[in-house]
Amino acid sequence: MIRESQAVVAAFMLAACTAGAPEEPAAEAPVVAARVAEAPPVARESIEEMHGATCTWGEFVSAGVSIWSYACPNLRPAADEAMRGFQREQTGADGAVTRVPVIQFFAKPADAPIGSVIDAVRAASPGSGAGEIEPGSHDDNVLMPTGRAAMAYSRFLGGEASEPSMPCGPLGPSEGGGRIFRVLPDVPEKVIMIDWGTEPPVYDPDTMSAEN
Repeated sequence: MIRESQAVVAAFMLAACTAGAPEEPAAEAPVVAARVAEAPPVARESIEEMHGATCTWGEFVSAGVSIWSYACPNLRPAADEAMRGFQREQTGADGAVTRVPVIQFFAKPADAPIGSVIDAVRAASPGSGAGEIEPGSHDDNVLMPTGRAAMAYSRFLGGEASEPSMPCGPLGPSEGGGRIFRVLPDVPEKVIMIDWGTEPPVYDPDTMSAEN
């Protein structure tokens, strides 16, 4: 009888515990932040003034790298997987489309210095055989001539000679805008060449990152 009473009490307590146990909350779905980069307001004013108010701000991807840029009816960035970078694609008044490389990627070992890409840079910039990647301003780097090529360029800058205006080819210094080299912040194996051109670019290089 005692054993039966104990069994009844145990069953009652078990039922009470089960009924009163709070339910496990359902697992919430992970919140995924949208990939959005805010357009620089100053750039917006310049872009609208030069290309109209119909330009749209969005993300572009090439060779695993994302960048945010304006796309205008007559000007936009175009991915170039073969070159590994982006071209500046412009449509003229006659409808003809021209493309100029403005962002180019170069690979290197993660722990190697930025100058380790010099052979690939020289191959991509004919005429830069005497060029080296050197520290520039704002923690960026530049392709500059060395040795006799540097002296010749110095004479050109001083007005003592008519050449060379582009001592390191298209990726070096010139009168047509500056070009810089930097390591992609979240991808130490990738060096980025950025051509600023002579007009405000439609893209924002500071938004570049590895594609998620």
